Amino acid sequence: MSTVPPIRREILVDANPETAFEVFTERLGLWWPLAELSVFGAGATVAFTDGQIIERSADGRAAVWGTITRWEPPEAVAFSWHPGQPSDRASQVEVTFAAAAGQTRVRLEHSGWEAFADPAAARAEYDHGWPMVLDRYRDGIARHDDTARDDDTARHGDTGRHDDTARSGEAGDDDTWVALLHRPGPAAPATGTLFEDPRFAEHVAFLNRMREAGYLVAAGPLPDAAGEGMTILRLPGTGQLSTATRLATEDDTSVSAGFLAVTIRPWQVVMHALR
Repeated sequence: MSTVPPIRREILVDANPETAFEVFTERLGLWWPLAELSVFGAGATVAFTDGQIIERSADGRAAVWGTITRWEPPEAVAFSWHPGQPSDRASQVEVTFAAAAGQTRVRLEHSGWEAFADPAAARAEYDHGWPMVLDRYRDGIARHDDTARDDDTARHGDTGRHDDTARSGEAGDDDTWVALLHRPGPAAPATGTLFEDPRFAEHVAFLNRMREAGYLVAAGPLPDAAGEGMTILRLPGTGQLSTATRLATEDDTSVSAGFLAVTIRPWQVVMHALR
């Protein structure tokens, strides 16, 4: 069994789970970054077809990216994953879709790194690729929503009333808030500052992912304590402390590698500024 941990990514999209699932599966070829991440490059197409994910080049060649192993619309889809590789060298990807305060929380998990000759290198490569994929997926959701709105206007006319409540992205008052208190970990440098160490970029990348997912409230160093800092996360819905803990300890590779240590404090917020 591989000792390399799974990649886990989460984003919030402005759609219900049914639409989020449809755009991810039935409209895959409309948003996937084929020019950057594919077997045949620009000009190719890709789609879920007959229980597989198949890319086709402009001249008709085909490459199987994976085979569906779970299909439960609109909650989940999972598949083996081996673009450009034989099926016996497949890893596994699972994507779930859950309603979250008028939006959908999309969670992607990529595991099975033992299929690669160099599991750690493969994970590092995909760790840079999946954020691009999810960004394009979010753009695909927005384009789908614009198209649906245009179609609805064409059918019914513009009444001048637009209900943006479900699209606002504002979390409810029953959200899960946590404070992450960071300090130098056991693998921190003995000399120099944490911020000068190249590994600090991994922590910044984690913060950017939290911002892209819509979870980040604020982050920064504590000026009265050298090397220490605080991050505030706000996750939609109650009972998300375990998710926040997993993100802070596993998704932040600067923590999992020991460069930083983190204390996770649940925060009961009784008042906050209006947004």
